[in-house]
Amino acid sequence: MEKQPPSAKKLLNTLVDADMVFWIMPPLMILLITGTLAQRWLGLWPAIDQYFSTFIIWAGPVPLPGAYILLGVLSINLLLKFLFKSDWKWEKSGIALTHLGAIVLLLGGLVTAMTARETYMLIPEGDSTPYTYSYSQRDLLVFQGDDLLARYDFEDNKNWNFEKLPFGIDVQYACANCEILRRAETENYDETLPYQSMAQFMAFKEKPLDPQPETNLTGVQLNITGTSQDGIYMAFDGMPKPIEFEHDGQPYLIMLGKAQYPLPFEIELQDFVEERYGGTDMAKSYHSDVVVRDGDVEWPYRIEMNQPLTYRGYTFFQSSFEKGQGFEATILAVVENKGRLFPYIGTAIMTLGLLLHCFIALGRKRKAQP
Repeated sequence: MEKQPPSAKKLLNTLVDADMVFWIMPPLMILLITGTLAQRWLGLWPAIDQYFSTFIIWAGPVPLPGAYILLGVLSINLLLKFLFKSDWKWEKSGIALTHLGAIVLLLGGLVTAMTARETYMLIPEGDSTPYTYSYSQRDLLVFQGDDLLARYDFEDNKNWNFEKLPFGIDVQYACANCEILRRAETENYDETLPYQSMAQFMAFKEKPLDPQPETNLTGVQLNITGTSQDGIYMAFDGMPKPIEFEHDGQPYLIMLGKAQYPLPFEIELQDFVEERYGGTDMAKSYHSDVVVRDGDVEWPYRIEMNQPLTYRGYTFFQSSFEKGQGFEATILAVVENKGRLFPYIGTAIMTLGLLLHCFIALGRKRKAQP
């Protein structure tokens, strides 16, 4: 190894020092407790974004290290200790393997944090779908006929750029969680303005975000120009009818909804079954009998509360359901995790290392006996 400057050597010794773990674990535990408690007020996904999926946490004007920095330093400490401080002897091979398993676990956590995506599927009984939907992300979609022309992330609505569209759009109002009011009863109602479609009767008013982001009613009010039906339109989650107009003889649609992700296969819900406790309306258990279709291949599977379906990197959990008059639908939580094998590999390596260490220690003990 090349001779290092004193400062670099001191930094390396600090990062390799075993005491580093004892300095990192307390703030990690505080972060875990604080982020878990914050879910009660912020909701699951906002709490994860604010406390866990971040490099910096702001305590007022003071920046504090987030989970990414703390876990990153811990990973570097274990990796450098493994490479430069391991005693590369047979007698210490079990400890070295155990350290390697811990590094694999942390690497898997990094891959999961950077690549995992949690979405959901809602499938009415008898229907099938190849799409999942985001719990929190909303997109504004612009279609020309059946072709998707543009997609805009709602969280970036202040920076939306519509210059590439063949008509004009101006965002007049946007709210992450909207209350719907009667247009004629709002303060600034002006009956001379060219309100179109639902905007003639409805208006938005922002209200506090719900802790469960999937229940927020996201909406925008748009002023559309350069079309055959210029005017002020509204779009929001679950809107029964999209914004429709024509430009140069071509039909266009605009809709706002949860971000949609295609699967490389589709799932059909054949039957949803709910079991209740006797004499009550409380659900005891429920399951979904589905058929997975992947090209010319298909097979049935039962997804239960403790029996998910795993296929092609996706895991489907029985999450909830919806029922109405003559209507039943299952709600499946969908997790795409490219790092799902790391915990198994890391745990196996750690187990092997501990067993090897015990075996070597037992051998030394036997040799030491007279």
